[in-house]
Amino acid sequence: LNLLSTTQLSKVYGPVFTVYFGMKPTVVLHGYEAVKEALIDKGEEFSGRGSFPVAEKANQGFGIIFSNGKRWKEIRRFSLMTLRNLGMGKRNIEDRVQEEARCLVEELRKTNGG
Repeated sequence: LNLLSTTQLSKVYGPVFTVYFGMKPTVVLHGYEAVKEALIDKGEEFSGRGSFPVAEKANQGFGIIFSNGKRWKEIRRFSLMTLRNLGMGKRNIEDRVQEEARCLVEELRKTNGG
């Protein structure tokens, strides 16, 4: 499925249509207005993701990439909060990581190899 074929299909079926990859239905949004309506105007309704059984088994439903629904929102919120606390968007995050590494090294030195 490429851009040319989706353009041709949208002329026949409109800007929102379904194609099947094997037995799996896939909804196609074609054009700026259809994408804007789905992702901006109705973003909450379209925030879900498809399932990836192999990844779900390996990650047990955790992680930002393959999680879904309420769990995805919680993990995303936590990750953004943590990154902001580390300085993302405020100052160079590399400086913050180096500062944390220096503190860790200092604490390890205090143990005298214990």
